[in-house]
Amino acid sequence: MMALLAGCGGGSGGDESTGTKISTNAITFKANAPDAATPAAQVFTATFGSDIAHLAVVHSGNAVNNVTSTLNGRTATITVQPATPSVVGPGAFVGAVAVTGYTCADPTCSKLAAGTTSTVSVSYQISPVVQLVTPYVETAGVADEVVLRGLGFNSFNVQTVRFGDVAATSITAVSPTEIRATHPALPAGSYPVRLVATNFDGDITTNATMVVVDPPAYAATTLSYPTAITDVRRLIYDAERRALLVVTDAGGGSIVRYPYTGSAWGAPTEVTVSLNDVALSAKGTMLYGISPTALVPVDPVTLVSGTAVTAPSLATGAFLKNIVVGNDDVGLITTGINSSTSTAAYLYFSSANAVIQQSSTYNNATPAMAANGTGAYLIQGDPTLANDVPGAKYATATNSFTNAATILRQNTVAPVIARTTNRFILNGTRVYDASESLLGHLPNATTALVLKPDGTRAYVYDTSAGGIYVYDISVDRDEAYYSPLGAAVPLAGDPGSNPKMIISPDGRTLFLAGRSRVVVQPTPAL
Repeated sequence: MMALLAGCGGGSGGDESTGTKISTNAITFKANAPDAATPAAQVFTATFGSDIAHLAVVHSGNAVNNVTSTLNGRTATITVQPATPSVVGPGAFVGAVAVTGYTCADPTCSKLAAGTTSTVSVSYQISPVVQLVTPYVETAGVADEVVLRGLGFNSFNVQTVRFGDVAATSITAVSPTEIRATHPALPAGSYPVRLVATNFDGDITTNATMVVVDPPAYAATTLSYPTAITDVRRLIYDAERRALLVVTDAGGGSIVRYPYTGSAWGAPTEVTVSLNDVALSAKGTMLYGISPTALVPVDPVTLVSGTAVTAPSLATGAFLKNIVVGNDDVGLITTGINSSTSTAAYLYFSSANAVIQQSSTYNNATPAMAANGTGAYLIQGDPTLANDVPGAKYATATNSFTNAATILRQNTVAPVIARTTNRFILNGTRVYDASESLLGHLPNATTALVLKPDGTRAYVYDTSAGGIYVYDISVDRDEAYYSPLGAAVPLAGDPGSNPKMIISPDGRTLFLAGRSRVVVQPTPAL
């Protein structure tokens, strides 16, 4: 094909009888995403100086998928079909369509004579796309790093990232699907997250919006349950809408939502739905709940459930146990079983609305996902085991599992992990850095704990003290015990047994929910 093109002249020159005139010299196609529909075919015409006996239309380059032509007298209509975006992927592509008319070289037309060749250039721009930004809720007046996930980030020369019209202060291209960008301090508002590339024509597609909120100053208080409970399964703070969601066992299972009206916590809404665990989606538009056998989407405001997606091939006696969500909006689901047995993990792909079984198996594992969604740590085991077992790490970028270096058995305190994975704590007592080095220990009396988003502080609820101890875990204690920074800070009320504890993204408020009540507590200033 290329040899034929090289042997043909360009343009529309030649004498009047053999000349070729084309209606355009260039065709441009654009697709706004790699998974977008294929752009419509475009048509151009070629007009010849005399009747022709044969028409040759040759295309080259990966911008063009196919070319067809029809000849009517001295005019040919040529239809150019671009490549399918998902086949060639994002990028700038070129191609060419060469048109040559052949006339009879003798009266019997036993020989053909080539006329001039006219060439139409084809350009095709398939846009990369920003799909997600994590965390999608940020605090007004605070600069921080967020993670952009999408497709084709390496297909154009990305110069910067913009939050609305404000440029990032720094960016790091991690892979074709991930960029890390630091935004400056911004006022409250909604900011479309856009890539700016020097060699891209127009605006790069984005489906990501970062929501910046003023940090609320919640007063210490307690919130009552509308229905008596015996167990809290999950506690979630919806930072965008300033609402607390508590998943409980009331009536066989329920979700309770407490809205904050701007000056006080409003009356709770309770909906009966039996879920073992719930996580907020990466965009905050949906709750991903898990029943024992299925993924159940739930509206985070109305609490109305959507159509359940059944997990395939669950082992006999196994159930969906916990769910966390990465920055690609894929849900990592662990399974449990009423014995000391390993069962398969699952992934929920929201884009395909499918729950897929994984080859990795764990013993009643409990996961914790970093707030930036880059990865999770899983701790597993059962008190009946004679030996400790390794933990596991989950990488969101590749949706893959690897064994961790840490070996121990989980207890009733769930693992916690800092926003950027620089610190994590297992079994409520063992403090590790990102390389899994054991830095030190917290007291065994820990009932629940959370980490400051930057990983420098651990806030520990000690029931015997009736309050919150603060520990500086930014230093390496060489595996010794950390000492609290002062006395325990009393809570506004007793949350009751088996409490769950979380911290707001701005690090200013602690939320605890146990069998008795929900407690809202300003974070100790230590």
